[in-house]
Amino acid sequence: MRALQVSAFSLPDTVGGTQVMLAAISRNLVSRGHEVTVFRFAAEGLLRTYETSRGHYLGAEVVSVGNDFSDLDSFRKLYRNDRIDAVFEAELLRLRPDVVHVHHLTCLSTGILDVLRRHGVPVVLSLWDFWLGCPRGQRIQDNLELCRKIDRKTCASCCARLWPQLFDGGDTDDDVAILQEYDAWMRRQLDEVDILAVPSASTRDEYRAWGLLRDEIDIVPCGLERERFDRPRSARGSRLRVAYIGSVIPSKGAHVLVEAVQRLDPNSVQLDVFGEAFPWHGDAGYVDRLRALDCGSHQITLHGRYEPQDVPGILAKVDVLVVPGLWFETFCLTIREGFLAGVPVVTSRLGATAEAVEHEVTGLLVEPDDVEDLAKALGRLRDDPALADRLASAPKPIDDTKTMVARFADLYDRALAVHARPGTFA
Repeated sequence: MRALQVSAFSLPDTVGGTQVMLAAISRNLVSRGHEVTVFRFAAEGLLRTYETSRGHYLGAEVVSVGNDFSDLDSFRKLYRNDRIDAVFEAELLRLRPDVVHVHHLTCLSTGILDVLRRHGVPVVLSLWDFWLGCPRGQRIQDNLELCRKIDRKTCASCCARLWPQLFDGGDTDDDVAILQEYDAWMRRQLDEVDILAVPSASTRDEYRAWGLLRDEIDIVPCGLERERFDRPRSARGSRLRVAYIGSVIPSKGAHVLVEAVQRLDPNSVQLDVFGEAFPWHGDAGYVDRLRALDCGSHQITLHGRYEPQDVPGILAKVDVLVVPGLWFETFCLTIREGFLAGVPVVTSRLGATAEAVEHEVTGLLVEPDDVEDLAKALGRLRDDPALADRLASAPKPIDDTKTMVARFADLYDRALAVHARPGTFA
């Protein structure tokens, strides 16, 4: 089978959940003897706009296309780009894949789905975040106000702050109409794709609340390489070792954790923050604000970027993993990594993170953006080692990578059956 994987971002240039899943799927397909190519957006600065390059990673060919948005002249062009569609179509005709798995189209073009339909190519589309429903992709505004419901008047103001050159100011009927056009386009793309997959029930439910009409949506939980986490843990010391692992951006709530830790006795706790900080919708000052929150009374260390293979070693040396997100995660690999490492997890009572944890049984849930509630949870785990041990050892359903890939392979077969023959490539 020739499988084409399409994604905005990929390892090794950027690290994140989608990138890790893309790499796992590609690597496992290659190991099964399939031919895999990844079509991706080139990381910023690597290529000029619409320039392409080819290379290899994990046994798969990698085709990269540049896009610096230097010719951005409308909001529509953020998600529908004829030039990128043409680049993709040329690669499609060269590769002639049997099936295409689309992971993410940010910085690329949702018109790619129309190209695939025109050539009769079977398609599986995974929804790893909320970008095909929220132009920011995260259902949270720049002031960190969560959008529990989508209201396009609110969205217009939010988008106008982010892209002032593309909107009148966010308070006009024309601005709302721009987003209504986006909605209609995205809903059509999602309703017409052969197979639609999500990693969690909460993600499915949020898309349906936004207006997705199709009945059949497959839930395929993310899989992890369980054996990587089978290693001895270091003994607990005099300080509770608290860890944050993930992208260091405002929507993931590291600042809430920094404040919560400082509500505890400085001699009883330490915090280690692992993750790459990068501009969040143009905001490049988040790490500076984190450092400013550090009063100097506690042991708080920002370690910077880590690689996926580093996670088991990091978790073997911590006592508590905190996932303090302020936004709707679609799955959260980090929580499952904590489960596999035998580390008690504290996370926000919100979306897929709340779906992942049974409160007081497999972890602790706290209210999002609530410093006091998080500090209280950490204090409980500090003062009650038996509670921490019980949460860490509780049985938890976690799929391995091979199970996940097998499920996606079944979806590929279903997509192929929908078409009943290979693509025409006319």
